[in-house]
Amino acid sequence: MAGIQMDKINSKLASGRQNGKHQIDWQRDRILDITQKLFLQNGLKNVRMGDIAAESGMTKMTLYRYFSNIDEIAVLIHERMLAQIAAQIAPEDLTMSYEAIKKLAHQIISNFNTLRDAYCYVGMFDSLYMDNPPGTSVTEWMKTQLGSFPFGTLSLGDISHDPIQSSHFALILNNLTWFLEKLAMRGELTWSDPSIPLEEHLKNYEAMVMLYIDAQSK
Repeated sequence: MAGIQMDKINSKLASGRQNGKHQIDWQRDRILDITQKLFLQNGLKNVRMGDIAAESGMTKMTLYRYFSNIDEIAVLIHERMLAQIAAQIAPEDLTMSYEAIKKLAHQIISNFNTLRDAYCYVGMFDSLYMDNPPGTSVTEWMKTQLGSFPFGTLSLGDISHDPIQSSHFALILNNLTWFLEKLAMRGELTWSDPSIPLEEHLKNYEAMVMLYIDAQSK
């Protein structure tokens, strides 16, 4: 009987710990949701821990129980945004033939409106944390926080053993990401003629990318 009673107690304790973990995870996700909205509305440079605490309806002391600083929150939201962008890419699209990269480029560009907030955030994040001289403390810190490839852990070297081909693909994907980040952040300021509608501008940009890919495939 004592053994049965102890099993019940242990079961209740385990259940309580699990419920507590779920509550912590839920609260952390809630804080990330709130902070993500604040970052997109006001910019990463203009949001402080006090702003997050006030918007979350908690004290700063309580907020620090969930996150040690605002940089930790920014990195976690950055990972969220990259996951949203990566979700549009099926594994079979990473068979790095030139036709596959054309399909992938079209898919990325055509999904811009759906992922505009994600590109805007990644652009703001890069400007604050990544656009620093090599070797600085911020740059070195970010290297330890982020993966090397924005569309997942798979590297281009794993896909193509041709270093020239891998270089072309990396250039194309990096250019796509950079351009869409700037477009999300700056809107019409990204191009010289504000009278050109966004969809037409994206179409012209895609045509330029396709011409480059075709030229490299010859």
